[in-house]
Formats: sequence, structure tokens, C-alpha cells
Amino acid sequence: MSVLSYSESGFDTQDDRWDDWEDEEMNTPMKCLFCIQTFQSPIVLFQHAKQAHGFDFPKTRTTLGLDFYQSMRVVNYIRTMGLSDPNFEHVSGFTIDGTEAFLNDDAYLKPAIPDDNLLYALDELDLDDSASVRSTSRVGSLSRSFKADGLESLESLRERELMARIRALEHQLGLREREVKYVSEQFDEYRQMVKRQFYDSIDDNGVDKEVADSGEKGSGSEEVDGSNYYFNSYAGNDIHMQMLQDKVRTEGYRDFIYDNKDVFKGKVVLDVGCGTGILSMFAARAGAAKVIAVDNSDIIHKARANVIENKLEDVITLVKGKIEDLELPVDKVDIIISEWMGYFLLFEAMLDSVLVARDRFLAPGGLLAPSASYIYLTAISDEEYINDQINYWDSVYGFKMSAMKSTGPVIEADVDVVPAKSVAASRALIAEIDHGTATPAALDFSSSFTLVATRDSTIHAFLGYFDVAFARSQATPGPSHAELTLPVCNDDDSSAQQVSGRALWKQPESSMNGFTTGPHGTATHWKQTVFVLREPIQAKQGDEVCGQFTCRKSTTNPRELDLDISYYHVPKDGTAQTVTKQLSYQLR
Repeated sequence: MSVLSYSESGFDTQDDRWDDWEDEEMNTPMKCLFCIQTFQSPIVLFQHAKQAHGFDFPKTRTTLGLDFYQSMRVVNYIRTMGLSDPNFEHVSGFTIDGTEAFLNDDAYLKPAIPDDNLLYALDELDLDDSASVRSTSRVGSLSRSFKADGLESLESLRERELMARIRALEHQLGLREREVKYVSEQFDEYRQMVKRQFYDSIDDNGVDKEVADSGEKGSGSEEVDGSNYYFNSYAGNDIHMQMLQDKVRTEGYRDFIYDNKDVFKGKVVLDVGCGTGILSMFAARAGAAKVIAVDNSDIIHKARANVIENKLEDVITLVKGKIEDLELPVDKVDIIISEWMGYFLLFEAMLDSVLVARDRFLAPGGLLAPSASYIYLTAISDEEYINDQINYWDSVYGFKMSAMKSTGPVIEADVDVVPAKSVAASRALIAEIDHGTATPAALDFSSSFTLVATRDSTIHAFLGYFDVAFARSQATPGPSHAELTLPVCNDDDSSAQQVSGRALWKQPESSMNGFTTGPHGTATHWKQTVFVLREPIQAKQGDEVCGQFTCRKSTTNPRELDLDISYYHVPKDGTAQTVTKQLSYQLR
């Protein structure tokens, strides 16, 4: 015998499972916009936000006429602020006036935190708003209906609950669709980046000439794309692993910070271009009161995870964006740390950003780390290098490929590790940069030089490299000029009596920290920069090579360098000096 049973609402027992699921969903806690407290009801949550944090969301929403999607942007924007600044949870007064750019920025439609139930509750607030308009006219009839027929009243309430849930689910689906669209757009951008990287690596002079002739190479859009490409190139793991594994670089910063904890203790530190956050974490461990880590690359999201994993989030605040455009949560900082150096020191032009940060945020008497940098020029004799890099194209599996050589008016400068034994001349200091006083305009420079041949040899190329200094005070940013121009010896040459370029850094007789990227030191990921001569110089020991070295930002891409070298050979035996030769190079 079959028995049919009915629930009071008129739904069968299948609906009980719906009730259980619905109750479970509706009872999921929602996190406060500002702090870590959670609430079961959005109404209670917003009352808390008004009382504890001074933000009246419902009133703001009504006053500004915010629609559902603008309300979502408000929620996600506030949550993003909280993720980037741990102190944001203590905000006691927060307002918006409707002119904020984020209200129309679809990036803030993507949930700032996973499974944010408050976003789904916004839709129910929409329903409540519209229902409240009708409530006055319906309340009497609803009451009478309930008294006359409880079943009818319960069914009406059930319908409202179901409609609210349906609308919430519809908007949840819309959120997921927008997330898919966002990820798709990010993938397209990544694909374009890979495409640009692939084609940029092809040395096609014919194409370059065609673009230059059409005037497109120097267009504004090209520069914007180049800027995006620069920051995107630092979003992956590989480049950061390469830098972190460079012990000269990473331990140079670490040793300065840890050896001078009294300088960092209780200070506010700004890390420009923080990458993985390693320098920020060094500073935090050294006792800094607050560290603000800034990066415009997506690597900052992993840096934030690194900071949290090492339980330093109470000290380190991470901010994504260009330092030129950002407003920091503090007016001034005591110390700026940054690993900004590129090939030949100035490639990538990141020092410009550090100088902007200095002028905007560094307190009077503040310190930059590193505090000074120096560019040197010397000469090398290296037949093996010439055969491997230049003469290689004379016979490639029995074929000549002379077109692969730099035969045009501009020679590509090469970046490579050159052994110390190849150095055939003294060095000349061609740039001395005090980071406390330098200006971006001064980073384009021209300097005379004199190199003295240290042995009889065939000079095949000039060689450039840089050193950096870390000082405890910006008032004395580095060694004296006399120390900087001393001859060098190899790190492993313990019998040498002269002070080497390496000995200026962290030796018992020197309180100065720093490191060199020269061939006499340990190899770094910066290597050295090689300027191959079209005509080698036959030099005797004591001969001089004199000239002028000019370095400037490229007009087509300011992160790249154009370099000119004019030089002449002065034999020691008194014979006539050679005619001055002019060579132009580019570092791309």
C-alpha cells in the first residue's frame, strides 16, 4: 500500500534536502570588509563596518546610486586594500564620493578573496531594496492572508526565498563567467608577451630599418608596450632564481644589512622593485620597524605569499605599482634599498626610478643601499673569445655566414664573462655616481679615459664593468677617488701588495661593504660588457690607449643604451700616435 506524505508547505520530502542545502549556504560566515571578524548576516556586517570603521555601505550605496556591479567593485577594492596593507584593518574612517576610478574598473569585478559570500549577499540586498518599496502596500494583505490561510503565507515566503536564491546563483554564475573572461584576457596578454619576446630575439636588420623608416619605432605605443614587456619579464620564477643564486649579489645585500643592524633597527624601509621580497625580509629580520615593498610586476603576489609564509606580514607591507605613481602609506622613509643594477650598471634604467623614490619619499639624512656605484673601462686581449664570438661565422659546418657579423655602423655590445687573464691594460674610472645626489639627467655621461697596456699584446676589445658600495651614511657614500683608481689584482692573488678593487669591499682595513662585477672578482649574473674593436691594437707594455667614452639612453627605448667610443693609440717608444677612431655600440 502506497502512502503519500506532504510537508506543511506543500512540497514533498525532496525539498527538505533543498532546505538543508540552502540553510548551510545562507549560514556561511562573511568576513568584514576591513578586519578579520565574520558575520552570518550582511546587515549585521555592514552595521559593524559603520560603527567600527566609519563606513556606512548601505547609505553610500543609496546616496551614490551604486548598482550591483559598482557595489561589487567597492567590496573588492576595499578587500584589495586590506590585502596590501595589514594595518588597514584598523581604519576608523573610510568614505568614497563616487568619483573614484575603481568604480568603473572591471578588474575589481574579480573577487579579491576566494568564495567571498558577501558578494553573493549583495544580490539579496538588491531584492530587499526593491521589496521594501512594496512592503508598505503589501503588509496588511499579507497579514490577513496569514490569518486566513497559513499555507498561502508560507508559500509566498518560500517563493521570495527561492527567488532570492535564484538571483544569487545567477549572479554567482555571472561572476564565474567574468573570472573566465579575465583569465582569458590575461592569457592573451601573456601570449602576446611571448610573441614579442620571440620576435625581439631575432636580429633582422631589414625589418628594423623598415620600421624605423616608417616612423613607427619611436611611437608612443611602442614605448608603452616596451614598458609592459619590461615589467612582465620579471613576473616569472627563472629570472629571480638566477638573481637569488648570484651569491655576490644576494650575499652582498644580506651582509650589509645584517652587519649593520643598528642602522636598520626601528627604521622605516622602502624596497623599490622588491621581486621575491628577499631584501625586504632581510631588512625585517634586521629589526626594521616597517618595510614597504613595491613592485610593478605580478611577482609581487608571490612575494606577498613569501612574506606571509615567513611570518613577517606584521612588518612588511607590499604595494603593486610604479613608484613614480604610487602614494605610500607613510610620508617619508629612513632607508631605500633596491637591487636596480642592469648590464653595464645602467641598462634597464631602473636607477631613474630609485632616484624618483629618493626625491619623493626619503627623509632628510636618509640612506640609500647601495649608496654609490662606479663604472670602469679596461682592455682585453682574448683570441679565444674573438674566435668563438666573431670568427665563428667564417665557417659554420663548412659554410660562410658573414652576414651574421656586425658589419653596420653600430656594433652590438656583448655581455659575457671574461677571465681575468685576458685583461691587458689598467682600468679607468669613467663614471662615479653618488646615489644621494645624482639626477636622472646625469646618468647620460661622457668621460675621457687613459688605459696603460700592462703587457705586450693584441688588444681585441674594451671591457666595461661596475662596482657598488654600501655605506652606513649617505654623507660618505663610498671610498675615496684615490682608492677607486688604484690598480687591481685577482681575488686569489694573495702575494699581491697592491690594494685590489675587491679589497675595498668588506676587508678588515675597510668598513665599507660592496662588491665588484669585474673580471678580477667572482663572476656574477651581470657578467661584463665587451666592446669589440673592428681593428685590433698592437700594443707594447707601457703604451697608452686614450679616448672618450659616451653613454646615453636610447632614443627608441630609454631602457636600452647607445654608447660611443673614440680612441687613439700612443706608443711608449715615442712614435706618432694613431689617428683617432670612432666606434658606436648599442646594448639591447
